[in-house]
Amino acid sequence: MDTIAAISTPKGAGAIGIVRMSGEQALAIALRFFTSSRIGSAIDVEPNRLVLGTFSDGSIREKCMMAFFRAPKSYTGEDIVELQLHGGAYLAERVLETLLGAGAKLAAPGEFTRRAYLAGKLTLDEAEGVAAMINAESEAELREAYCLMSGRFDARIKGLTDTLVESLGVIEASLDYPEEMADEADDSIEKAKAVREEMAALLDSYKAGRLIKGGVTVAIVGKTNVGKSSLLNRLVGYSRAIVSDVHGTTRDVVGESILHKGVKINLQDTAGLRETGDAVESIGIERSLAAAKGADVVLYVVEAGSHPDETDLANIRAFSKRVLLVNNKTDVFGASAEGLNISAKTGEGVGVLLDEILRVTSVDARAAETLTEERHADCVRRALRHLDDALAAFGQANVECVALDLRESVRALAEIGGEGATERVVNDVFSRFCVGK
Repeated sequence: MDTIAAISTPKGAGAIGIVRMSGEQALAIALRFFTSSRIGSAIDVEPNRLVLGTFSDGSIREKCMMAFFRAPKSYTGEDIVELQLHGGAYLAERVLETLLGAGAKLAAPGEFTRRAYLAGKLTLDEAEGVAAMINAESEAELREAYCLMSGRFDARIKGLTDTLVESLGVIEASLDYPEEMADEADDSIEKAKAVREEMAALLDSYKAGRLIKGGVTVAIVGKTNVGKSSLLNRLVGYSRAIVSDVHGTTRDVVGESILHKGVKINLQDTAGLRETGDAVESIGIERSLAAAKGADVVLYVVEAGSHPDETDLANIRAFSKRVLLVNNKTDVFGASAEGLNISAKTGEGVGVLLDEILRVTSVDARAAETLTEERHADCVRRALRHLDDALAAFGQANVECVALDLRESVRALAEIGGEGATERVVNDVFSRFCVGK
């Protein structure tokens, strides 16, 4: 394969800028431009050590560090060279241009990790964990990403797969010796039933896992002047939305994200719900309802001591299962008997409100091995369906169909780690990586 090169650090000024190469010619290309008093030739380069030297292509000179990782003991399984430069977008770009001009090829997004996967350094789901670690924006996301990247999730899937493979072996043997292996076949099906329960629980965890990965989207809706914008400002900790006594001040959806107990919460302040002849405000109200429809949780805000608009509340509850009635301005009107009582002005009750958002969505930052990737959920879903078919066939004494469906269930689970995954699936996974990783 070609020797590839890319900048592995974010663009812009910083303390360090790293340019990485991987491939058979990586060291040879680097030594055309990198010199050091400790290196006379390639044989003098000691793997896994940083060496101070100078990078020069005749027009630029840079005092930098070089690290060499010899195949196969490297991230990609190939020879890797990393040049650690002074941070700066122009400098890194110039060094990269020099390496490309010397024969390296610009790496595609995720190509370093893709080569690691092809070299057997990590499974496909572990590779997805690498991308998830890079993109994590909360403690919960980071925890689940590490579970993927470290192989803990893969080990769990492998355990389920091994049990099904063992059951499949017994069932296939019983096709030839049905009477002699009747008891063994019964035992293998019991083990398969246990796997089925664990797979069902794992698939069920995707409901929370999806929210962990993308964050919990919360729409703040209600009549005008009930304190929706004040609540948003209190939650984010600064004046994000305009607060005014004038009705209809908020005319569009105002979004901001916060972290609460390690979970990302995406807040959306919306235009107040009321009858209006203002065309612009009407559009804002339509967007309010659209935001509520797409939210994981809707906060219907009213003034404490008043009654919610039952028509508005019924409309919202018709398209959202998680609607929390929030009584604001308790510092002025006192607490209400129903709903959550808060004061956006003083902050009273706001912590309880955030806790309730996590409770109704069943999101817990401390949870581990939750299903967070749609691809994994699809694989488990298919594996579960085939396993259910196998168990049903066993109950009908159709052993041939049991073996067939068990085999398909194993195949679907194994696809999580990349075994049997189509090129399209693999391409899709790595297309979501950044260049340089």
